[in-house]
Amino acid sequence: MNPKLIELFQKMYEHTEPECRLNCRCPQSCCSPEYCDMADQYMRENKVLCEYTTHPRLKYMGPTGCIVPPHFRPLCTLHVCSINAWGEKLGDADWTNKYYTIRQDIETEMFNDTLSR
Repeated sequence: MNPKLIELFQKMYEHTEPECRLNCRCPQSCCSPEYCDMADQYMRENKVLCEYTTHPRLKYMGPTGCIVPPHFRPLCTLHVCSINAWGEKLGDADWTNKYYTIRQDIETEMFNDTLSR
């Protein structure tokens, strides 16, 4: 995988994870088994294995959140309830602008990566 994309997804994770953990009404409630399945697919395509956790529903949910690297779960990494609901973090334009700047960088890098294949 493109090292720049790995770096950008990590940057997005570092930006969104505190929102999910600290500011969401029900932290990590958007996680769902089908997203674990998508992560499985991304990892298989890249010949990467990740051990399952003991969580009863979410095979990659550990005690402090998902154990899958952010670049192998792009939809999860990009998801934030406030962005999904309102397109912004209400009352925090700086946070919102940073989110969309990182997201644009990811989309640009993905597009460029696709063109270079």
